[in-house]
Amino acid sequence: MNTATKGKPRKILICDPVDRSLIAGLEQKGHLVDYMPDLGQAQLMEILHGYDAAVIRSRTKLTSEVLRSGHGLQLIARAGIGTDNIDLGAAEDLGIKVVTAAGSSTDSVAELNVALLINIARNIGFLNRQLRAGKFAKAAGTEIAGKTAGMIGLGRIGFQTAKYLRALGLGIIAFDLQESEELIGKVSGKYVSLDTLLEKSDFIFISVTLMKDSREILGEDQFRKMKKGAILINTSRAEAIGLEPLLRSLRESRLGGYGADVLWNEPPDSPLEKELIAMENVLITPHIGAQTHEAQGRVARMTLENMLKAIEEAST
Repeated sequence: MNTATKGKPRKILICDPVDRSLIAGLEQKGHLVDYMPDLGQAQLMEILHGYDAAVIRSRTKLTSEVLRSGHGLQLIARAGIGTDNIDLGAAEDLGIKVVTAAGSSTDSVAELNVALLINIARNIGFLNRQLRAGKFAKAAGTEIAGKTAGMIGLGRIGFQTAKYLRALGLGIIAFDLQESEELIGKVSGKYVSLDTLLEKSDFIFISVTLMKDSREILGEDQFRKMKKGAILINTSRAEAIGLEPLLRSLRESRLGGYGADVLWNEPPDSPLEKELIAMENVLITPHIGAQTHEAQGRVARMTLENMLKAIEEAST
């Protein structure tokens, strides 16, 4: 941590909505908490210098410019699992410690993965919209049992999703830069190359972590290698996919459907994103992967524990 202000962080800014138990837990330990869940980036830069610690989720972006405005900031707590909205290099240069709540939303995101797949495979969203419009129409869907699920990334969420899918009767193949025979064995699956996964999978799940300089995983070449009619599910990061190749694949009916919990801009503000959202075989949720009562409780508890540990370590 920043040696110029080393000591117990006492004044803490919470920039995004969190479970109230996190606020209560910090206040019980004597910390002064300002809860500003709707704080804008410009406002954040104006006031961050007055705080010892900041708690964020996915909405707030802690860029190098923002971090350098926070003179005296010692600790950043990401109440969630990803850190791509934090300039980790700048944080390290400034001596700011970063903690997360890794693993807290694994079950909730994995369940959402399965829910998105089943909804798209059975045309549930589309048929519900038809019914609301007064049309009692039927459309044949696709069963998922007996099919092949390809997991791009077999970390916590990818593995838990694979476990659920295996229980539903799917075969599992995976592509991951770090292979674990123990993990893949638990779902009776096997590791394959990315090209093989794209060619063989009926359903493809993206469960990856992207760094600041990461490149997209699925571009034009990859979409053309996918099995015709495959369904793609992405609840990790929109940037893992090329938006224009995705749209082309959907327009040309090469891709059978797309389900996601992430967008390139949140909320969406580009014509291409709006076109994607309006497609009949597309189902996109507004970044709700961790939005369950159970997950929010786990996120709050884990964030609190990791913050208090970091504060204690800074004080010794």
